[in-house]
Amino acid sequence: MQLRFSTGIWVFGAGIERFAPMGYKSAKPIVDLIKDASKVDGLTGLEFHYPTEVNEENVKDVKNTLSVYNFKAVGIAPVLSQEAQWAKGALSALNENTRRKAIDRCKKAIDIARELGAEILIIWPGREGFDFPFTTNYVKLWNNYVSSIKEVAEYGSDIKIALEYKMEDPSSYLLHGSAGRALATILELRMLGIKNVGINVEFAHAKLAKEYVPETIVLISRYNALYHLHLNDIFFDADLDLFPASVHTLEFIELLYWLHEVGYSGWFGLDLFPRYIDAIEMVQQSIYNVKALYNALEKVGWAKIRNVIELNNPIEVQKLIREILGTKP
Repeated sequence: MQLRFSTGIWVFGAGIERFAPMGYKSAKPIVDLIKDASKVDGLTGLEFHYPTEVNEENVKDVKNTLSVYNFKAVGIAPVLSQEAQWAKGALSALNENTRRKAIDRCKKAIDIARELGAEILIIWPGREGFDFPFTTNYVKLWNNYVSSIKEVAEYGSDIKIALEYKMEDPSSYLLHGSAGRALATILELRMLGIKNVGINVEFAHAKLAKEYVPETIVLISRYNALYHLHLNDIFFDADLDLFPASVHTLEFIELLYWLHEVGYSGWFGLDLFPRYIDAIEMVQQSIYNVKALYNALEKVGWAKIRNVIELNNPIEVQKLIREILGTKP
């Protein structure tokens, strides 16, 4: 399995959030952010939001700068959550005018993806849901959402459409709260003839959904729907995009094992929120974390790990864990 690392260009930005609306750092032009990204050893791909980071006005500059620093544009994510117009939904909006605007934004993002040579459109449906009981026609909500994704996927038939699920936030209840719910939409779309919709698994979002991520990866792979990864970590219920494997280390080790076993060939995306720490160093250390754990697995040997798993013996697994970690009692 080849480890190809990408990250969102937003990681190198000002770090704006609800508790720091002015950001933790000074804002920089997009070209300077790409230059910062080039200082990370082993980082070869970048992801962008449309239209806040890349758009029709700067796409040529972005393309040229990517070429200068030998970066691949990996994914484009249309912004469908951070403006007042999406407060009551975007692709699932009950207001048809709003829904059409959301579809149009996705189509324009696909055009940008084609211009940059990006292979993935990442849709984070952060407003596709509702906030209060007895306010929503759920039948219409689901119909609108599936219809919108279908239209976007048809327009971008040459692009992988990756849905990124999350339980809640910013909307109180989101349609795609788990891998299973996202898969249900994907299977429905396949029955309608749409074959280019899959999932972007963000580690933190999967943990918020109370999933055990290695098993989730296997489930999604059964349907050939694992299109992309956003790796990070989390403590409990705050989606703060920490260093990968910095909290759930053992789970992350098993995640890497199963990514190898299912033959994952996509990018290892890093979705991080540095806040007050140096963004270049956070991305660098994240790459080192993933590589170190993967190398530890390789050192033990895939066949040996496979054989221990087949024993279904928790005692033998403890010995294996210590060997992977390079420790002795």
